[in-house]
Amino acid sequence: MKEELKKEIRDLASRGAPVGIATILVGEDFGARMYRKQVERFCEEMGVAYTDANPPADTSEAEVVKKVQELNADKKVSGILPLRPFPEHISDYAIINSIDLNKDIDCFHPYNMGKLTLGEITFPPATPAACIEILDREGVELEGAEVVVVGHSNIVGKPISILCLNRNATVTTTHIFTSMAGNLEKHTTGADILIVAAGKAGLITPKHIKEGAFVVDVGINRVKVLDEQGNPVLNEKGKPKTRTVGDVAFDEVKEKAGKITPVPGGVGAITNMMLMRNAVKAARIQNGLM
Repeated sequence: MKEELKKEIRDLASRGAPVGIATILVGEDFGARMYRKQVERFCEEMGVAYTDANPPADTSEAEVVKKVQELNADKKVSGILPLRPFPEHISDYAIINSIDLNKDIDCFHPYNMGKLTLGEITFPPATPAACIEILDREGVELEGAEVVVVGHSNIVGKPISILCLNRNATVTTTHIFTSMAGNLEKHTTGADILIVAAGKAGLITPKHIKEGAFVVDVGINRVKVLDEQGNPVLNEKGKPKTRTVGDVAFDEVKEKAGKITPVPGGVGAITNMMLMRNAVKAARIQNGLM
């Protein structure tokens, strides 16, 4: 995918249609800063211009909207990516609604989400699109398949359910409250394809899947590293070591699943590619090259 995209980016540049990504981070939220750094590194790797819009946390909402409008008008920027959370005095809705529809490369704008629901997709959300891309490249047929999604967030759970419905899958959407009610297992054990994006480490165990199911783990959780006695392992500074895990108990589930994506190195690695694919498509739209 990386080589395919690099070729498209070079082709567009030669035709006067540059691909560029801008991030909008208001303040210094740690998680958002980490993601921004990741996007910046990926842009550098792909030979794409990167713009860092990072006004201080006390910037007014009107000033942030003005910054978005400047990026909308910047021909070097084909895609705009807002990095949340925003400070309390800034409405997510106000910022997202001010982004040019044809630069909304992660499908945050209500208009683009509406088109997604109707099956008229301009820019599919990057993480849900990454799940579909993995299934496609593994030769998994979605039409008629029983798909169970665990998670109903606006960013992953809802749009991945819609994308699967658009491909004529039979989709059941469950979530953490399904689990709290004790009903999760009766849904997930019927899934040919199980997509998990609940944000709870180890939520899915072997009892939750049927033999041979394709399991896509979208979760990203930081957990403490424990020794054989169950005590935290400390680093050289005396603080507990942590590791990144998904929502699926990988080592146990992999023995029962037909295929399973790892965390890290699974969906996350493809998400960046899908974001860049949307930025490339945006450059084509903005330059009349579709």
